[in-house]
Amino acid sequence: MDTDELSEMAYDIIVQAAQISDTLKAELGALSGHYGKEDNWLQGVLGHLKEISADPEAYVEYWDLETEEGITPTVIKKTAAELCRSVNEVMSTALNRRGKREW
Repeated sequence: MDTDELSEMAYDIIVQAAQISDTLKAELGALSGHYGKEDNWLQGVLGHLKEISADPEAYVEYWDLETEEGITPTVIKKTAAELCRSVNEVMSTALNRRGKREW
């Protein structure tokens, strides 16, 4: 699926990520191409965020985020945790109540 097909609530997860890290925003957006349905994408995002939370140092080092974006392991771990809460909130909302994005 394309990010254009995400509901308003689901797309807001990408927007929230963009406020902290362009790299994380791009990763979450790119993940949409691997899934055919929004709920599957949300599960994939949740898994990715949990991996980041488990080893934020490795994530920051892999993408050189301290140099490129000024992102520390502490910041990315906090961001991943906040985004996990957002993902869980979206998943607990019925698809037809997540809102349509306006173009």
